[in-house]
Amino acid sequence: MCQMVENTARCLPNSPSCHDLNCPPGTTCQVVEKSLRCIPINLSCDDLNCPKGTTCQTVKNATRCVANNSLCNDVSCPKGTMCQVVETSPRCVPTSRPPLVCHILSRW
Repeated sequence: MCQMVENTARCLPNSPSCHDLNCPPGTTCQVVEKSLRCIPINLSCDDLNCPKGTTCQTVKNATRCVANNSLCNDVSCPKGTMCQVVETSPRCVPTSRPPLVCHILSRW
């Protein structure tokens, strides 16, 4: 590229541009120490739109959509409760049971 330096046209090396580099999916271009590099994108749950029946989770720097039923795999609930996904988190909720009804037979 030519540029005027002290009233004289000089050819200068082109600065690296991310427009010149095609990075693979899951990465983005950044200039690191005057060179172009494709680096992994650190996604957050704000960047993902998970389908119905799944919830976004970040585990070991990996953000992904996981099935809601798998969120309860590592949850141990006390007796009388069961794990259920409420909004986006697993919770122990009371198990609903029909009330016990006693019938007294009048035949003695």
